[in-house]
Amino acid sequence: MAQKLGKSIGRCLLCVVTLAAMFLASLCSCSPSGGKTAADENAEQFDETNPIGANAACYVCHMTFVKEELSKTHLKAKITCVRCHGVSAGHANDEDIGATKPDITFERNGVEAMCLECHKRHDVEESETELVCTDCHG
Repeated sequence: MAQKLGKSIGRCLLCVVTLAAMFLASLCSCSPSGGKTAADENAEQFDETNPIGANAACYVCHMTFVKEELSKTHLKAKITCVRCHGVSAGHANDEDIGATKPDITFERNGVEAMCLECHKRHDVEESETELVCTDCHG
């Protein structure tokens, strides 16, 4: 009888330890970030006004863009790559570099129209060659 009692106590102890471990695991999986869910954090990461989140995938390959005047100026205003080029997940995840173009690309003759969506006017001196915004601004 003492042997059966010992086995019962052992099983109960095992159940208590297992339940305690499960409880602790559930506590660890809770978000310590003020109730933010994974979806909230994911949305912040891809928020186009969040320079780090929105551009992180771009900078993996395009590290030099951080130093370009056009990028620096727009980042100060919280305007990121995503704003003009779309999320471009296919482009960012393409292991065959350059095979998949960004969601939004611009031919040279379309650059000015895109810039003018936000920059309504720009007084620029006339030039002998046809300049587009990025010739001077990055």
